Amino acid sequence: MNPSASRRAKVCHLICDSSEIGGGPTFALSTFPAYLADFEVFAIVGSEGKLAERLRERGVRTRTLPMGRPWKAFLFWPWLWALLLREKPDAVILHGQWGGLVGSVAARLAGIRAILYYTHFPFFYTDWDFYRVLRNRVIERVTCFLATKVICLSAANRYQYLLRRLAPEEKFIHIPNGLAPMESAPEADPTALRRELGLPPAEEGPIVVSVSRLSDQKRIDWLLRAWATVEQRFPAARLFIVGSGPTEEALRALSGELGLERCRFLGRQPKGYRYYRVADLGVICSLYEGHPLALIEAMFCGCPMVGCAVDGIAETIEADQTGLLVSPADPEALAAAILELLSDPARARRMGEEARTRAEKLYRLNMAIERQIQVLRAALRDAGKPN
Repeated sequence: MNPSASRRAKVCHLICDSSEIGGGPTFALSTFPAYLADFEVFAIVGSEGKLAERLRERGVRTRTLPMGRPWKAFLFWPWLWALLLREKPDAVILHGQWGGLVGSVAARLAGIRAILYYTHFPFFYTDWDFYRVLRNRVIERVTCFLATKVICLSAANRYQYLLRRLAPEEKFIHIPNGLAPMESAPEADPTALRRELGLPPAEEGPIVVSVSRLSDQKRIDWLLRAWATVEQRFPAARLFIVGSGPTEEALRALSGELGLERCRFLGRQPKGYRYYRVADLGVICSLYEGHPLALIEAMFCGCPMVGCAVDGIAETIEADQTGLLVSPADPEALAAAILELLSDPARARRMGEEARTRAEKLYRLNMAIERQIQVLRAALRDAGKPN
């Protein structure tokens, strides 16, 4: 009998992003524990903190290495290599650009041949200067060459890798994000939820919500400029911006400059998706996205969405069925789309129900994890490891 057939495969997840917010950590918390039923799993995280703590609470054996910043990832990759040599995982799953680069090199040097690279979003979207162009092209080419498979969260993201011919086409796989049913269960009493969240009652006017990290990528400034038009034409509507981040101060200042009177910044809130459950409309106006979890949360909550027609947003919102799409960097078009749905609440509700149905069909977490594990088993099989 083959001894390797009597044990479970050991799988290592590496994620350098050790913050507790954002798509990468959320992905880690929802998916890493799901592997425990089939594999011996351990995680390597960029530093001690909430992410490492919560992974351990979910039963994932978690080690930390100080790799939360790019220069630290390069400095400490020999420790990563030594850890992989000691642990001897059968497969390594890498998350994000810097984890992908140092992890793929360390894994290959440790003799590991089953290497999956989750891009989360293509860094080509940040090719704003020569340094970034060179950095992104070199790092992604090396990682894609060393990885067994490259998993992209949207078809548009996969296309970005195909366009640059970084590896053979069959290496690139599209597996969308997913959400667990407990995260999508509707609230029994929307009125009570409004009170809990500090929101006005429904009779005071419609509520528009944006839930996101406040950063350059999310372009909340486009929404604020659009809202100046909405306030003039639909004064009963209110805008609530849920989230925090590096651009929050500048956005608050812009709101004051525009004289917005019915726009409130609520800061970061636990379970921010609950705001979608009482919203009449949601907005996501990012400059680029992988496959935004906030958008999927809104769909599960039955909230119609207005979004910018970029990559992961454009293929998630079914235009004129589950929401409306507008061109990026066009606040007037964004305002027109918001006003169109605020003026026709029956249509907006139908879109919300269609969005919930679409999310149930396409974006359940168990479906995403089943596909992930299929890809992992194939990589293990090809590497001659226990499966």
